Amino acid sequence: MKLRVCFLLVCATVYAGATNDSSNTTDGAFEPISATDFIGLGVEILTKLEQLDSKLMKLQSQMERLENNQISYESLLKNIARRKTTTKKPRPSIYASCKDAPETASGVYSIRIDSDSAPFQVYCEQEKFDGGWIVVQHRFDGSVDFYQNWTEYRDGFGELDSEFWLGLEHLHQLTTARKYELLVEVKDFTGIYGYARYSAFQVGSECEQYNLKTLGSYTGTGRDSLEASKGYKFSTKDRDDPSSGTQYAISYKGGWWHNGGIANLNGPYKDNAEGSWWFTLRNDFRGLSFTRMMIRETGR
Repeated sequence: MKLRVCFLLVCATVYAGATNDSSNTTDGAFEPISATDFIGLGVEILTKLEQLDSKLMKLQSQMERLENNQISYESLLKNIARRKTTTKKPRPSIYASCKDAPETASGVYSIRIDSDSAPFQVYCEQEKFDGGWIVVQHRFDGSVDFYQNWTEYRDGFGELDSEFWLGLEHLHQLTTARKYELLVEVKDFTGIYGYARYSAFQVGSECEQYNLKTLGSYTGTGRDSLEASKGYKFSTKDRDDPSSGTQYAISYKGGWWHNGGIANLNGPYKDNAEGSWWFTLRNDFRGLSFTRMMIRETGR
């Protein structure tokens, strides 16, 4: 608009001057431009000026956007740099033991027995009994069938955040590489709870049929139902311990260090004598609603 007004004023002045000059010319050498032509020329020039003004405005707008983008980019870089300086370094993803895992967070972690072995996942109990425990057996709702064969008990089955058996081979590797203690928790369907803690625990190799090689002294509230299994080989429905004289894994429908004894934590999930049991909890064979076996390193 300013350009239009200024240009019209200039045109009017120039035209007025040209008219006066033409009126003073006497020899007819100069022929004045008509008002129509002069205005047409002015409009053409004005249009071009307006187009130029529009382009300048667009260019100015683009420059402002670029400037804003530059500010946003610089802010982003500052935020990234700030996060890098304030974010804590992540904990290592593989631990030597549950004793090295975060002390207050129970859950699934990867551990490695030694530098030559492959890592594997375990569930670490970090809140009960001062933490640092590797859970090797857990039952609480009957969602997993524990009447499994030798291969399943050797390699493990179930899910670590649900019901599961960690695996005899892992138990052998862990308890052979370092010293471990054992904790057994049991609870019946009426809510009676007890635990048995053993100062030492070691499982033999597969060649030894994963026998219960070492079992330390007992302390706890559930009394001792495992001592009778000490020295016995692990039995499953397809591989029995010949020294026991009976196929207890089939009779009791679960793998265990069977000898006709008073513990059968991997039996059916039932509220009766056909289920799993820990005899010394109530001095009977009533079924259990909850069982958990955990081991914790005692030395390196």
